[in-house]
Amino acid sequence: MLILRKNEAVGRTKSIGKFLFVLLLSIEIAASHPIYAATKSKKKKIYKKEKKKRPPRSPKKATLMSLVPGMGQAYNHKYWKIPIVYAGFGVIGYFALTNQKEYSKYSDAYTCKIIDPKCTNPISLKYSENTLRTIRDYYRRNTQLSYIVMGAWYLLQMIDANVDAHLSHWDVSDKLSLDVTPMIAPTHNNPANFYKGISLRFNF
Repeated sequence: MLILRKNEAVGRTKSIGKFLFVLLLSIEIAASHPIYAATKSKKKKIYKKEKKKRPPRSPKKATLMSLVPGMGQAYNHKYWKIPIVYAGFGVIGYFALTNQKEYSKYSDAYTCKIIDPKCTNPISLKYSENTLRTIRDYYRRNTQLSYIVMGAWYLLQMIDANVDAHLSHWDVSDKLSLDVTPMIAPTHNNPANFYKGISLRFNF
């Protein structure tokens, strides 16, 4: 009894799978109908007429414009990159200023402790001379590293603008596409049996 129920469940699953496959195939056949295809072709032609091909960008001009952060990306019409460029500068600048502030604070405390034995700086009273020097050097190193990273980010946005301008010279055809369609074909050994699969068609 249990085996029969399992077989029935398997049979129902196969039936549902076949139904979905046939439905998908029917939709694909309907989509390829001449009337639908003609309508689709007209829409594509209208879209192609409306879409104007942008002229290739000058890599040299893009690089020169990127001397002002974000202008190279604007020249390449990659406006979505401009907030990323300035967000990077904002984050790096925040860490640079924070480390600079901490460095100045511990540097003053260290200098006060060395020069004036009666220094009343609260940080000088809290830490020893060696500890203050270690903390001061730590924040100085982080400040220098922050400015190095900021310089690298500045160069990176210039390189990005230059590369985008070079890529604008690549001619990518609108005809390039990939069609995925379900298919049913007879087997080689027994033409009475059919196998189901997916057909991939590349258009160049």
